[in-house]
Amino acid sequence: MLNKITKIVSQKRKGRFNVFINDKYAFPISEEVMIKYRIFKGTEIDDELKNKLIAEDNKSKLYDKAINYLSYKLRTEYEIKQFLKKSTDDEDQINSIMDKLLEQKLLGDQNYADSFVRTELRKHDKGPNDIFNKLKFNHIDEEKINLAINNNYKSDDIINNGIFQAKKAFKHYKNDGYNLRLQKVRQHLIKKGYPINDLDTIINLSNLENDVDQQQDALQMQGDKAYRRYSRLEPIKRDLKLRQFLYRKGFDLDDINVYLENKKISESEEFKDE
Repeated sequence: MLNKITKIVSQKRKGRFNVFINDKYAFPISEEVMIKYRIFKGTEIDDELKNKLIAEDNKSKLYDKAINYLSYKLRTEYEIKQFLKKSTDDEDQINSIMDKLLEQKLLGDQNYADSFVRTELRKHDKGPNDIFNKLKFNHIDEEKINLAINNNYKSDDIINNGIFQAKKAFKHYKNDGYNLRLQKVRQHLIKKGYPINDLDTIINLSNLENDVDQQQDALQMQGDKAYRRYSRLEPIKRDLKLRQFLYRKGFDLDDINVYLENKKISESEEFKDE
């Protein structure tokens, strides 16, 4: 008996159909595959064509999954490939879908890298080194990363974003001594991925001036906190600990000595009052 498609019924899902052979349900099919192979009611079908249609439909469903996955945000080629591997181990099918997505420009690591660099640039956050490492971690080819950074993250951008980060970090570490604040700003910029060769320029242009009044307040606050911590020690050992602590916090030795002298005077006056 000759096998023939006797009925094609649409599913609830748009663009999907159920195919019946000799009045019996045979397999599902997408509209795209139907059009490609000219499948309609009355079409004669053998096992070879049936298997090809099923394989093509599986590929079509996999493609739809990839499109849906891409609809939420940009993805790397590696991400898409790993995602497809969750649904099939057919490498030919996966490669075919990858080629189609690349051809349609729905996927592409260069475009991903360019977009990532531009987005990070607008945030005034990461420097080019950190961006490079993050893209490398996402399995982007180094040549494409360098091209994206060179085309989108110019020298002026490095300096301007570095200044933004330097001022932000300098303000954040306001309770430390001036020298330590500058040291932490430098460490912050390195951590954020700004080139070491640009650090001096960034810091100099950031105008991170030493506010004497603010530094005195910070020294007083840090000193009083440490003084309470070491209050049970003998005076000589206590003062040594205080001096070491405040020096590590980046305060000037002369200012530390003045603080300790004032502390002794204050203690002496309190003792007299008693």
